Amino acid sequence: MVVVPPPFFKKINMIKQPDIEAQKELNSIIENIPDIVYIRDKKYKIKWLHKGTIRKITNIALKEDNDDKASYQVAACIILNGFLKLKLIYPFLWRWFYYVKQYTEADLTQVLAVGKKKIPLQAYFVNTILMTDMRDTMMMMTKKEVYTIRQEQSTAQAGSSPKTTAG
Repeated sequence: MVVVPPPFFKKINMIKQPDIEAQKELNSIIENIPDIVYIRDKKYKIKWLHKGTIRKITNIALKEDNDDKASYQVAACIILNGFLKLKLIYPFLWRWFYYVKQYTEADLTQVLAVGKKKIPLQAYFVNTILMTDMRDTMMMMTKKEVYTIRQEQSTAQAGSSPKTTAG
């Protein structure tokens, strides 16, 4: 005969505090801090991509037959990143990159890489977590329970990271 323990004996996974890199990334999302990229000697600031920009990039990827032009069109979208800019300047900018400046694919690689990073999926995940915490169907903890869990977390973090700070 096998004895199965009741469900309240299950191991509880402890929530860990985010590391400094994750905190910097969240701050970058909240503050919309731009990344700087260079195409040859020209400097561009790339902020978090708007939904309209992501939609335009998707349309380019699905419709464009000439893959050469698609890279230039996507790079122009990433750099402009705004409704009016995309409507007014985009047709000229990607042609400027392609026909006049004659940038190479290698010139555009950094713009495309940073643009991919600037899709704000992290904000969606953070919002999902926040909404989960706001549900009134979740079990509430007493101050003593919260204190105990916080003590366990800080003890576990202190024991696992022997870093020291100078200052």
